[in-house]
Amino acid sequence: MFEYSNQKRDPVAIVFYCGLIPFGLCWVVYRSLVAAFALQSYLIGAIVFVVYPFEMKARNLKEWSFWKRMLQVGVPVSVLFLSGLWVLESHYPIFVGGIVAVTFTSFVLGIVEMIVVGEIVDRLRPPGPDGDPESST
Repeated sequence: MFEYSNQKRDPVAIVFYCGLIPFGLCWVVYRSLVAAFALQSYLIGAIVFVVYPFEMKARNLKEWSFWKRMLQVGVPVSVLFLSGLWVLESHYPIFVGGIVAVTFTSFVLGIVEMIVVGEIVDRLRPPGPDGDPESST
């Protein structure tokens, strides 16, 4: 029933989760567009580059080809998503008005970006020995 709670966490993931604290404090103190964007960027980046590989694809962590694909796909997609987020927030400041709006926007966009990056990374996986991309792990 509680098997998941007994799993050890990867220390790299914990460091990135704790890195959210300074961005959150900065947003609470300043309540500006730049502070909200920094918080959202960090949260989205953590979802895509920490939660996805360390929590969902933990078996691929030691594969150099996985990280190469993550960086080749994840960086351009993140730049595209964050550029869109900046344009959206600069035109509609309601998205940075409260903590609910900031976190909800971050989680929704982070999940969408994680799915997009994950699908592209999985499709770019080299085929396994029998030619099937699913058999290479």
